[in-house]
Amino acid sequence: MENKKTSIDRVMERSVGLKRTMSTKAAIMVGVGGTIGTGLFLSSGDVISTAGPGGSIVMYLVGGLIVYLMTSCLGELAAAMPVAGSLQAFSTEFINPAMGFTIGWINWSGGAITITAQIVASSIIMQDILPGTPTWIWIVVFAAILFGVNVLDAKAFGNVSFWVSSLKVLMITAFVIVGVAVVCGAGDNEAIGLSNYTDHGGLFPTGLAGMGAVFLSSFYAYAGTEVVASTAGELKDVKKIPKMINLTIAILVGATVVSIAIVAAILPWEEASLQGSPFVYAFRHVGLDSAALIVNLVVLSAALTSGNYFTYACARYLWSMSKFNQAPKAWGKTSSKGVPVVALAISMAFAIIGILAEFFAADTVYLVIIWYIGGANIFMYSVICICQYRFRKRYIAEGGKVEDLPYRVISYPLVPIAGVASFVIMFIVTVMDPSERIAMAFCVVCYVITYIIAHFYTKKHDVKAMNIDL
Repeated sequence: MENKKTSIDRVMERSVGLKRTMSTKAAIMVGVGGTIGTGLFLSSGDVISTAGPGGSIVMYLVGGLIVYLMTSCLGELAAAMPVAGSLQAFSTEFINPAMGFTIGWINWSGGAITITAQIVASSIIMQDILPGTPTWIWIVVFAAILFGVNVLDAKAFGNVSFWVSSLKVLMITAFVIVGVAVVCGAGDNEAIGLSNYTDHGGLFPTGLAGMGAVFLSSFYAYAGTEVVASTAGELKDVKKIPKMINLTIAILVGATVVSIAIVAAILPWEEASLQGSPFVYAFRHVGLDSAALIVNLVVLSAALTSGNYFTYACARYLWSMSKFNQAPKAWGKTSSKGVPVVALAISMAFAIIGILAEFFAADTVYLVIIWYIGGANIFMYSVICICQYRFRKRYIAEGGKVEDLPYRVISYPLVPIAGVASFVIMFIVTVMDPSERIAMAFCVVCYVITYIIAHFYTKKHDVKAMNIDL
């Protein structure tokens, strides 16, 4: 009798073709650089102005805790099955092909829209740095740069991303140091202290309503954390995936919460907005225009590195879907360097809609993009937790030993259950806000339609579940 393949075997054998040349340190910085972007540096203005100083810090902490639950689930899956396009591959195996199809396309579209968001945000930032310059020029320039970097092989891409992201982390560290000095009254500036925490209505001027209204926006700062798993398919040493996951989430949450605390201490919450980065406004508020320019450059690099990583991830998403017969096979073609060039070109072409977004209404479209991506994240992250829950049960049923897993969630099944519960609560709180209700309804309709299409597609094309022999 033919031996049955395990779930791990099935997922791994369908995800071959990329070259494992990326170092662990590069993967960590790629993940950090890809996630720390406009969700922190630009949309945090909306969070601070809505929830106030204390409310914004609390909500970013809550977002960090929730994303940790999801990331630990993803870490167990990615460490056991280090493949590119992991979300789609895992949901195909551990739920059903229709869900894999749905997750794959929603994940890709959300990622491609994120590229657009970073390009549009970069053009907004350049307007602040060089007022009067045509924004469309910057959009074209930035899109060309992202495409050019991603044509490189995984090793070169990882090295470039490592140094650029490292520079960004150093600049964020410098921002925190300067910010603390400003709060303490360094130089000729009067000490601000904690006055912006106690004045203007105190820590929570808008109460629970204001905090609930930014639940989705504050979580958006961590949007993209899951793409760190996309490097697993090209990681040189897969045994270091646990280290990669843990360090990435620790750096992200720490950098986000500390940065927001500094901004909220310097800038009165009523003066924050989406018209520019609150980080820049914070220094302008105390008369440090030269420092504001430096922060603008930090924000610009954050947006571009985040867009760069999502360009990388989206190409891998499409590549993986082609391997699972959920996208045209031609999209799985790779260059001699192992780069999925067709998938890369398609992802960038879709992302160019950022030009149209800029012409119509950059600020408004940017918020809509946040809502769409936020809704997609609630859905996809819930699926990740469900996949981990089902993977662990399947792994044990197939004779696997929990102690042999290279990475394990701290408490099973508490972590995946708490993760799903958190995302359900996030969805409920979000739809209770009238300003975001329509956006969430739009997202739900899109996801349901996608799943229905996926159901008929997988039946018509006889896309059977990978676990059919169980």
